[in-house]
Amino acid sequence: MDVNGATLLFCAVLVLFVACCCCLCVERPDQPAESPEQRVARALAARAEATLATQAAAAAAPPVLMPLPYFPYAARSGVAAECSICLEPLRQWQLCSEVPACRHVFHRECLGAWARSNGSCPMCRAKIVPGSSDGVAVAVADDRV
Repeated sequence: MDVNGATLLFCAVLVLFVACCCCLCVERPDQPAESPEQRVARALAARAEATLATQAAAAAAPPVLMPLPYFPYAARSGVAAECSICLEPLRQWQLCSEVPACRHVFHRECLGAWARSNGSCPMCRAKIVPGSSDGVAVAVADDRV
């Protein structure tokens, strides 16, 4: 295609685009013109609906929790403990977390998944409140289950 053909094609596309824009912007005779007050009222109603939808979504979403502290599990006195969430045993040096309020111990992944959908301990319903170490490894725990 030569320069004249490309220019002609560009102009044709531009004219078609402008014609489409004009057709969309022209008010239709079958619809009455909207007054400025009606436009403001419609905009305010749309904003109120969006605000209510955002508030409803925020209320339905579970609270965002900080990461719970975790530690390698170390069994004491030969007593085998188990995670009350998955019912699997807590094994030596496996990463675990505890609920700070009640000190119940669970697998790290199990308690993290549980805390995302529930805000309380699966055993005693104490509030799950993360510790101050923000997911940093802390001292080895014993069999507090």
